[in-house]
Amino acid sequence: MGSKSSLKMLLLAVTFGCGARLPDPGVVPQIVFPHDYVGNIDTSQFEEPSGLVYHPGRGTLFGVGDEGDIAEFTTDGGVIAQKHIGDRDLEGVTSDPKTGLLYVVVEGEEAILEVDPDSLGVRRSFSVDRSYRSRLVMAEGEFGTEAITFAPDPSHPSGGLFYVANQSFDLNSDDDMSIIAEVRVRLNEATDSTATIEGVFSIAVIDLSGLHYDAASDHLFVISDATNTLSEITRKGVLVDTWALPGDNQEGITVDAHGNWYIAQDSGGIIKWNP
Repeated sequence: MGSKSSLKMLLLAVTFGCGARLPDPGVVPQIVFPHDYVGNIDTSQFEEPSGLVYHPGRGTLFGVGDEGDIAEFTTDGGVIAQKHIGDRDLEGVTSDPKTGLLYVVVEGEEAILEVDPDSLGVRRSFSVDRSYRSRLVMAEGEFGTEAITFAPDPSHPSGGLFYVANQSFDLNSDDDMSIIAEVRVRLNEATDSTATIEGVFSIAVIDLSGLHYDAASDHLFVISDATNTLSEITRKGVLVDTWALPGDNQEGITVDAHGNWYIAQDSGGIIKWNP
């Protein structure tokens, strides 16, 4: 990265008021993610899996795909239920541990769908505002929102905060940034509403494709498909650690109650690692 690009990234961090420590995106980590590979557990050949979440209340996995499909799996990969919820590009899924409801992010539409885990039906839809502090940060017509995770916040009326990754391949874009956005949704209201961005930060990595919130550490884990990396960061974007991530087209990440890790590959397969 040249001096001009470095200065721009520094200014971006200052502009958005984040405390992120920006790593050099040209440095590729050499340490492989330290878990034992189990293999592909997806026996159903779920089409283009792009998002994955472990549901603590049910002890199962939920996955979404690019063609509008959502499915519930056992942790061994068996299909419990599957449904097509429209021709929409579903890219990420998370859950609220308090209510058990699922939340799915739709790329291109920049919408968050609230989904009933029993019926797999859509209950509500929330449009994500593309701007932060009157500045466009997720340009319409680009790649759009690619990942989502939920961090509970009992002290707030909404019940928690969503983290949404905008997929961008240009660290220097003025209006379509490779960022993680802190998104607040008014979950306590009975109707659909607009989700507002309350903060953004960059970790200076392109193609952010998967997010997972770890309650024990209060940290986020972030996948970058293009760089084949998994990064652990604080909720303000400070880098804690980075690993080279095995696999291909990694777009979803989750961890079950026993510490097993799962990666959804858009090219096919749900990969499992043992701790």
